[in-house]
Amino acid sequence: MEIHITKKKKISDDLITCRGTSVQIPFDLIPEILRGLPVKTLARFMCVSKEYASLIRNRDFMKSYLIKSSTRPQSLIFTFEGGNSGNHFFFSLPHLRDQGETETYSSVPTYLMKCRALPYLTIVPSVHGLVCHGPPSGLMVSNPSTRRSITLPKIDTKSISMYHHLGYDTISGDYKVLCMVKGMHVNRGRYLAQELRVLTLGKGNSWRMIEDFPLHCLCTHETSDLCVNGVLYYVALLDTAVSHAVMSFDVRSEKFHLIEGPDPYVRPKLTRYEGKPAVLFSGIADCRINLWVLEDAVKHKWSKKSYVMSTIDLNTYFFHHLFCTNDAGEIVLAPDRVCSKPFYVLFYHPKKDTMRRVYIEGISELKVPLWDKDSCHNIISVFSGQVDNLMFL
Repeated sequence: MEIHITKKKKISDDLITCRGTSVQIPFDLIPEILRGLPVKTLARFMCVSKEYASLIRNRDFMKSYLIKSSTRPQSLIFTFEGGNSGNHFFFSLPHLRDQGETETYSSVPTYLMKCRALPYLTIVPSVHGLVCHGPPSGLMVSNPSTRRSITLPKIDTKSISMYHHLGYDTISGDYKVLCMVKGMHVNRGRYLAQELRVLTLGKGNSWRMIEDFPLHCLCTHETSDLCVNGVLYYVALLDTAVSHAVMSFDVRSEKFHLIEGPDPYVRPKLTRYEGKPAVLFSGIADCRINLWVLEDAVKHKWSKKSYVMSTIDLNTYFFHHLFCTNDAGEIVLAPDRVCSKPFYVLFYHPKKDTMRRVYIEGISELKVPLWDKDSCHNIISVFSGQVDNLMFL
């Protein structure tokens, strides 16, 4: 089937040619066809006519496109820090299916975008393909799929020490940015959270102050977050500034709930496992990974899964390591830096007890502006969940 489209015409005029016969495409079929196309193609279609542009920018279409895009295998998104250039660089790594017998693969990364590194307090994941980054005076939300961004209103505060998190409401389709100012120092790099604000993208340009939230501390050494099923999670500390916990923020109701961690004295790493929030605790010496999955947030109930990676000897390359999980149920292990040695990532499947090694080809030689200013790049985060998104198209 071949679709013929000419400029400046209505969607209802589109025809398909089948065996020499022209047949009009039913209007109801057009959105379904468009939902199967990549973002770059849809960007070109918006120049065809006002009707196409209106359809693609329609809120319901954008939401349905995101739902379909999220069902596809999701890429990993890496954030690299360049010490000399003063920039953070974002790359994605496509999902590679496990081919059974094969243990070693190779893949080519895709450069997404870059941003200034400082001040940059939050290690941000991708939320449905969007990334929130930047200082309080120029906080931005970027869409690597379209390489377009919007700058958020400046927050009226004297403090430059601020954490920001991006969440998504699965019911309304709204994206919200949560910002909190780092307040009084309590103990060993722990600060009280104060002046919490929230902003809804595309609905006004004002930050709303949140008055009602549990007293908790922020840990400067663990500022990652996670958004699952309309709830934003981030690592917090109880008011004693000793016990680790997990704070949840319902993106729709804007209500907070403090969840006691499975081990209050060990700093957790937030991730997801089989569609649920989880925290990772790792022991590199004995190749053991303890995974605690949140089963009931109200009752603070966690289920423990412990795995010993017996299929490989983790060497010093992964002594300082980063963990996450992907949508295939694999635990992803990445080193802390990329230098001259071959750069590879490990994918461990705990249920199958199998390990895959994926070499990332050509990343050191990429011709990206300012990328070659640094001989060695630190990896500050690796997350799963990079998908195509039509925001800011």
